[in-house]
Amino acid sequence: MQKYESADYGFDTLAIHAGRPAEYSSTPIHMASTSEHYYTRGGNPTIDALEACIARLEGGRYAMASASGMSAVTQTMLALLKSGDRIVCHRSVYDWTDWWLRDELPRFGIVTEQVDLRDRTALEAALAQPAQVVYLEPLSNPGLDLIDLRMVVGLAHAAGALVVADNTFLTPALLRPLEYGLDIVIHSATKYLSGHGDALGGVTVTNDKDCWERLCRSRSLYGGVISPFNAFLILRGVATLNVRMKQHCANARAVASFLKEHPAVIETRYPGLPSDPGHATAEDLLPNGCSGMVGFVIQGGQPALEVFKASLQLCRPWVSLGDVGTLIYGRPPEPRKGIPEGYVRLSVGLEDVQDIIRDLDRALMAACASRDG
Repeated sequence: MQKYESADYGFDTLAIHAGRPAEYSSTPIHMASTSEHYYTRGGNPTIDALEACIARLEGGRYAMASASGMSAVTQTMLALLKSGDRIVCHRSVYDWTDWWLRDELPRFGIVTEQVDLRDRTALEAALAQPAQVVYLEPLSNPGLDLIDLRMVVGLAHAAGALVVADNTFLTPALLRPLEYGLDIVIHSATKYLSGHGDALGGVTVTNDKDCWERLCRSRSLYGGVISPFNAFLILRGVATLNVRMKQHCANARAVASFLKEHPAVIETRYPGLPSDPGHATAEDLLPNGCSGMVGFVIQGGQPALEVFKASLQLCRPWVSLGDVGTLIYGRPPEPRKGIPEGYVRLSVGLEDVQDIIRDLDRALMAACASRDG
């Protein structure tokens, strides 16, 4: 394993080799619950391999794998925060993260203020009061707001706050937030890192050893430990991450271009489109692609959305994202997050893109017919 650690290899080489023991053709699954000195929640060779790999891909020194993306979020934030602390968060983040920040953390005396982090003035106003953490998703879930990391990091650090990013939508194949000065990067490894919808896991990456030690202690205390088998599956998925993300990006751009011109669609969100509000930021941050996530709004609101979902044959109405197959999430409206009625979050898969487009077109025309009829 060590011979891959210091060499200046490219991303694809590291995705295949980093962290893996060189004496095996595949990383072994170590299923013992304890070693001589500690439980699996304190360390495990298969989990260690996953952590070493993701740390290298993110350009970080240390990583902590956990049981799920949510355990990565909660254990990371609980390691950083105490009663009386304050978080500034983007207006739109993953629903379960949002609920945890808004509903659970106040019970521990920790408050969260949510603002549109694309708005410099709003962020400056939020940071006028002391804050310990600024939390964001560089490409937000589900609204696909693209955040200017340089601006956020500059203002947050000047105010004495750490910046924590959930990089699930983009992955280190497209964006490495630590290179922009962020302090901690989180992944729901269940999504693109695994890539096949068959493993639950999370990963947190940092360059700060003291922070990493606090993270590991948090995992041991709260117990959100990834299983060695899931670590193995995610590590196997990571080997093809860059190849998959290139195709996800290409397919998503083609689908977004199609949707933008469709008569049943009143808004399309994809930073790779010149018409998207985040396009200039995407040209700066995302030269290798804008991920496989597309948002769009169907004419006719929720009734048309239900017809659209029921008319799909290839694409699946589903709650997750980042799989090889195309997944549709019809989102209830939520103005606070910038989510209008009839909004669809689309995780564009790796099928032949014309098959995806035909299926979407057929379902959209059915939604049109139901509205007009």
